[in-house]
Amino acid sequence: MPTNLNALLRYKIIDECLSNPQLICTIEVLMDKCAEKLSEHQGINSISERTIRNDIRILRSDALGFNSPIVINQGVYTYSESSYSLFGRPIKELDLLKDIQSLQVAEFDAIQNENLPYLLIQLAHLTAQKIPRRCAPEGYEILESKKLMANVKVNHYKSNMESYVYSLWKTNKPYRWFEKPFKKPKEHIYFKWEYVFEAL
Repeated sequence: MPTNLNALLRYKIIDECLSNPQLICTIEVLMDKCAEKLSEHQGINSISERTIRNDIRILRSDALGFNSPIVINQGVYTYSESSYSLFGRPIKELDLLKDIQSLQVAEFDAIQNENLPYLLIQLAHLTAQKIPRRCAPEGYEILESKKLMANVKVNHYKSNMESYVYSLWKTNKPYRWFEKPFKKPKEHIYFKWEYVFEAL
């Protein structure tokens, strides 16, 4: 599992850097970019070279299901596949999904992102693992018809994720196939890292 919130944030930042063709991603640039973003959100002013190299090792591996095609040429890191992004990677293991949920519940007060409560509700549905009431969206479990008002702000993250999760259940009941191993579908759709990163 991700060791902490800062690790998840660094993975997101490194992915953004490697996905930017205008950026020459040396190890120093990755260190600076991570430190710059983390100083804004976590008050961290420096990132060690060892930390970034370990992050790249994790991203290249199957530990979190990324298997990122990261290559290095003359000290510059890039994706060998220009269309690759961590955001599109699936989370295939139920235990990993539970670990992510537990981590984000533990760090709930430190994550200043309005998307997080909506993410945690959907993760709770998928993992059957309850979350504290304080982590749920405001007004959760109140009938939507009672909340409809002209000035309600639309949360596109919420609606997009709910539609995606609904399609998972409709298509193949994600993370439940192991209960009936002989009925595993030929193609399985999983929750995407995209929704995790967009709630950080």
